[in-house]
Amino acid sequence: MAIVCHSLQDTVDFGASLGRLLRAGDVIALRGPLGIGKTQLVRGIAQSYLGEGVRVCSPSFTIINRYEAVGGRVIHHLDLYRLSTLEELESTGYWDSIEDPSALVVIEWLEQVDRAQPIEFVTLCLSFLEEGGDLSLSPRCIELEFSAPSALSHRLSSLF
Repeated sequence: MAIVCHSLQDTVDFGASLGRLLRAGDVIALRGPLGIGKTQLVRGIAQSYLGEGVRVCSPSFTIINRYEAVGGRVIHHLDLYRLSTLEELESTGYWDSIEDPSALVVIEWLEQVDRAQPIEFVTLCLSFLEEGGDLSLSPRCIELEFSAPSALSHRLSSLF
């Protein structure tokens, strides 16, 4: 199951399609190399889930960004790239964020920290279809992975 995005704008647009299917309590992990468009995908999700006015930026240094809509919808956007151990993770508020039933959770670089996986989540794997070239123009492939069927994986599989 794969979707091909030919530009970063396509990635944002696909994120918007995802955002319309997501609910509070859902957890999405994003895996892919630097510069592939993970944060652009989150931007699209946030625009459709929270509304057009939301400002999304990478939480590379803050670890967790919280985006909130006027109607009470919330997204926790996490980036674990700079972490490598559970001890480092403990002081960030990570566990509270991923267990918040009122929030949609999107995690970049989940694979950086062993044993940080939530109980139930799906992974979207982003990869370039070709090497080199302009990152903003290079086509990228987005694939859905899940370890066990769930309501979330069922909802998202309709897009693939």
